[in-house]
Formats: sequence, structure tokens, C-alpha cells
Amino acid sequence: MTILFNSIKRIFRKPINILFMLVLPILLNMFLISTVTKDTKYNVGILDQDSTPFIVDLISDMQEKYNVTLLTPGDDVKGLIVNKKLDSTFTFPAGFTAEMLEGKDVSALSYALEASNVARPVQVYVSSYISSAKQIAAAANGNEDAFYKGMEAYKKNAFAAEYKSFSTGTSEKSEKDINTAVMSLGYIAFGMLFLITFSTSLILEDKLTGVYDRITATPLTRSRYFSQHMIASFLVSTIQVVVLISLLPKIFDISYGSTLVQQLEVMTVCLAFALACVAIGVTISRFAKSALMVSSLTALVNIPMLMLGGCFWPREIMPDFMQRIGDFVPTTWFLQAGETVLYGKGLNGAILELSYLIGFSALLLIVSFTIKSEKVR
Repeated sequence: MTILFNSIKRIFRKPINILFMLVLPILLNMFLISTVTKDTKYNVGILDQDSTPFIVDLISDMQEKYNVTLLTPGDDVKGLIVNKKLDSTFTFPAGFTAEMLEGKDVSALSYALEASNVARPVQVYVSSYISSAKQIAAAANGNEDAFYKGMEAYKKNAFAAEYKSFSTGTSEKSEKDINTAVMSLGYIAFGMLFLITFSTSLILEDKLTGVYDRITATPLTRSRYFSQHMIASFLVSTIQVVVLISLLPKIFDISYGSTLVQQLEVMTVCLAFALACVAIGVTISRFAKSALMVSSLTALVNIPMLMLGGCFWPREIMPDFMQRIGDFVPTTWFLQAGETVLYGKGLNGAILELSYLIGFSALLLIVSFTIKSEKVR
């Protein structure tokens, strides 16, 4: 176990490892919380092709709550959403109010970034408003005057409601908390990936300094040498995960689950990702021939993987072909598994993503130790 304990000491001795282990994940989460907790006024676009008093009243009410932009048919609605000029848009087609008075099941066309859920409160508000209007229209039995009198009475009565997802049972606030926690896991993934890839570079360091050659002359087998190095990196990552998942909720408004079991499941998902990080780090160290090459390959592999996996921003804002590429990177599986667990579906719900992470780790290590010779110098 000498290699194991010595590797752990060497990992903690390097300041850059402490930077990626705790400092950067905490600073990035601080940035995240400062962003999501500031007062938000949603930017909403409305294309009114109906031009009835009902739609005009709805727009007037929304202007009191949100920054409303009146759109024209020539506006690039999808572009405004993707470029974050607007959080959500609604199109009310011609005949919307008339068909509602006839008892038809009408709906407004809405656009928003699906995974970010940024505009969910606005969508809930509009959906509730239209749903109530449909019931009043049905009660008015097609009488326009009775409908508008009913709408006037409806608007004078204050009401409150809590909207819950039928699929998850979580409230709107909980859903926002889960999105924040998933984004936080993305920043933790950033720290884990760089910490482990740098820590596994000790293998290359041993070879370049001749330590590995001297060790192989002892009774210690190569398999025990590499396994102790990998276990050391995994243990350091375990410490990182336990500290961050335990510490961050105490510092910031982040929750990784309402129960201890759920928090342990999040940690389990993180440790499955740590296996993939160890495999990536070992592979880079075995194929690189210098410390400079390790640094270059680490940046070349890790940064695109983090971006394609959605660790820095929602994957949905990327082009479709980049999202399809991102389907094959471990960071995507990690965040999807974390989101599944945070939604209360347990580890069984994330079994596919966890299998991908473990299978990817095993395959990468097999390839690394099968096709790469040991002699470096």
C-alpha cells in the first residue's frame, strides 16, 4: 500500500490539485447562486394575430408582471429564444377567442428553451389564464357579453394555486431547485475531471524520473502499481465529492436532495463519474510522453467534453449535431443520471447512464493497457 499512500500525499502536495478539488467548484457555485437568486423579470414576446379584447387584456396583465415585447409575423421567434433575447414567446392565432367561445379546445403556440425551464412560471401563468377563460366561455355558452363579464369578475378575485408535475410530484419551486442542483453538479464535474486527470499524471512523472523503472525491479507487480495509483485518485475524488456535496448546501442555497438517501444517491452518481475520470486520466498519462503533452491533452479532451455535456450551459442551446455528439460523452451521462436521482427516481431510474459510465471506464482502461507498451524512455 506504499504506492497508494504516497500517491495521495503527492496529490495533496500540489496546489493546483487543491484548486480543482475545492476552490474552483466552490467559486463556480458561488457564481451560479448569485446568478439564479437575483430578481428576475422575464422577457416575453407575444404575437397577437387575434386582436380581441380578451387577448388585449391578457397582454395588459402580463405587461404588469413581465417585460413584454409585441412581435410581428416577420420576427425570428426561434432566434430570439436561442439568443436569449426572450425567455418565452406566445402566438395567439386569428380566431383564437371566437373558437374558444364556440367551445373548441384552443391553445397558444409557445416557444422556450425546454431544458432550462427558465420561462416555466410564465408558461404556467398563461396556461392558467387560458384554462380559466375556457371554463368561463363554456359557462357563458357562447355569449360574448357574458364571457367578458365573467372574465372581469375572474380578474377581480385574487386566487392562488400551486402547480405540480404529474410525472415527478415536485412543485415549481422544487423544479427550479433541481435545475440549480444539476448546474452545480456540472461545475463539480469540472473540478473532478481536472483534479483526477492531473493526479493520474503521477504515473507519467514516475516514468520520466526513473521511479517506475526502479519499482518494476522490485517484487511489486505492474498491475499492483497501476491499481494503487488508480485507487489513490479515486479516493481523493471521493473526498472531494463528500466534502462538496456536504459543504455546498451549508454555504449556498443548493439542495442535493431532501433526504439523506437521496444525497447518498447523488454521491454514488458522482463516484461513477469519478471512475470515468480515472480511466481518462490514466489513458492520457499512458499515451503522453511529456508533462507538456499531458497538459495539452487534458485541456484538449476535458474542455470539449465539459461543454458538449452541458456542464457550463444547457445542451439545448447548442446545434443539433453538437447535441448528438454530446450524447456520447461521460459528462452528459453524469448530468442525466444526477438529474434523474434529484427528481426522486432513485439509482434504478439512472441505471442506463450509470452503466454507460462504468462500461466506458472499463473499456477505456482495457484499451489503454492492451495496446500501449510500458517503455517510455
